[in-house]
Amino acid sequence: MTRNDVARLAGTSPAVVSYVINNGPRPVSAAARQRVLDAIKQLGYRPNAVARSLRSRRSWTIGVIASDSAGGKSPFFGQFTRACEEVAWQRGYSVLFGNSAEDPARAEGYVRGFLERQVDGLVLMRVPVSADQAEEMRGRVPVVTIDHAAPPFFSRLAVDDEEGGYQATRHLLEHGHRRIGFVGGPLDITPVRLRAAGWRRALQEAEAAAGSEAGLVEEGKLAKGAGPVEGVELAKEAGLVEEGELSLEGGYEAALRLLSSPSRPTALFASIDGQAIGAMRAAADLGLRVPGDVAVVGFDGAREAAYTVPGLSTISQPIDEMARHATETLVGAIESEGVEPVTKIFSATLVTRGSCGCPEPRLHR
Repeated sequence: MTRNDVARLAGTSPAVVSYVINNGPRPVSAAARQRVLDAIKQLGYRPNAVARSLRSRRSWTIGVIASDSAGGKSPFFGQFTRACEEVAWQRGYSVLFGNSAEDPARAEGYVRGFLERQVDGLVLMRVPVSADQAEEMRGRVPVVTIDHAAPPFFSRLAVDDEEGGYQATRHLLEHGHRRIGFVGGPLDITPVRLRAAGWRRALQEAEAAAGSEAGLVEEGKLAKGAGPVEGVELAKEAGLVEEGELSLEGGYEAALRLLSSPSRPTALFASIDGQAIGAMRAAADLGLRVPGDVAVVGFDGAREAAYTVPGLSTISQPIDEMARHATETLVGAIESEGVEPVTKIFSATLVTRGSCGCPEPRLHR
């Protein structure tokens, strides 16, 4: 069966059949589209993908490479990739996926392999590339990075990680916590480092506010009675930071170390939700109540956060919106030559649940 056979049965031109199959470039009425789809189904027509690629000079594929060092244990990457694939499918593209696992050689291999397969564009999720490899991609395929640093000829999307860390810590301070620990991934990972910077900024502001009111700043901590934020403790030397793998297990192990200390924190901010959920389990294993003995706030807005007991308070990234924007930006660059790269920083939002001491919302209606 050929495209002409479909056109005759549907009562349209072969061009209209092409527009339906390729989702454009010209619009087709709903009635005509349905006739074409019905004819395709009745005839069992299968478009020739190779011929289509030769005619359009596209492979109709997008490469998506993540840097999930925990091997799929961080929900951000899975949710982002799923939303990216959904938008790509709607626009007529297939997705090839690779995980660099924070390995530069592996990342380089995926980039080279996808380019050899003639993908039409690349989405890089926190995947650093060398200057030589970036130059190789320049002018060959459009690239969208989900990161805070990228060559100027790549489009760049990111969330405001530092502001999110600041929001989480300020919220814990407002609950009355003064010894707030940070459960982080490796601090050489840019989003983790920025979230830690937000945590530190909130504590520094609280420390400065208390010190300016009472003049009681002493050796990195505030003496008691220093006003509304007295007793705030700051910095790694106060035993408030533990690094671990960006995973449930990493959060569990890091929180065990922090919460086993004689001067344990009364609250924890974790750099991803997976670590925060692991921290909640560590608290339970140590006989500590959440939030009664230790409050917990995560970062990501993963769907799983609503189903922990208590529910996990989190800094929610607009993951689906970011993925849609990344894919639409990439497809736009693929289909319109000469498009300038774009930069967009998304805001993160505090979602409060029971783990920080806020009222616990009910899921069922």
